[in-house]
Amino acid sequence: MSTDKRIIKTRTSIKSAFMELVEEKPISKINVSELAYKALVNRSTFYLHYEDVQAVADDIEREIESRISSCIDDFDINDIYGSTYSVFKKLTNRLNENEKMKKYIVFSTNSIKVIEKIKGIFVRKTKSSILKKFPNIPEDEIEYPLIFAAAGVIDSYVNWVKKDSGRIPSEELIREVSGITELLIENITSKAK
Repeated sequence: MSTDKRIIKTRTSIKSAFMELVEEKPISKINVSELAYKALVNRSTFYLHYEDVQAVADDIEREIESRISSCIDDFDINDIYGSTYSVFKKLTNRLNENEKMKKYIVFSTNSIKVIEKIKGIFVRKTKSSILKKFPNIPEDEIEYPLIFAAAGVIDSYVNWVKKDSGRIPSEELIREVSGITELLIENITSKAK
């Protein structure tokens, strides 16, 4: 059962307006009237789609999680460098497909929360991939190195978007971060060999 195109269009308009507003102020300062006005819908239409402003944020964050998760699903522990490079390339392409979402993740007043969720996805997915290949590694031995890697990878990317995307090509960033990630994961998995 497909969703009606009008519903998709209205929700997209509301989410787009929300992402613009949250660049200017915290979610707690955005009200339904302001959001509906910016989205070019009336309040009753807004309430047909969302319970409140937080529900819009939650919907956007689910979409971000889904996009990021699907990129990390392809991580292959047998080809750490190639796989890491491929994942980062897909993530970059996914974020570049939707400029408003990219700005929401990186520049919004809600970015810290969103970035923490992304780091959590990175840790969970990578841990799962490692444990499939090396089930004898105790989870607690890989948790902190992966948290460290996730913070480094995601923070490097965010910093690049904020400061250096016009100066340093994405390929160079991806190559550097992929190489470092490969070394860290090889260190983690060497304990199982």
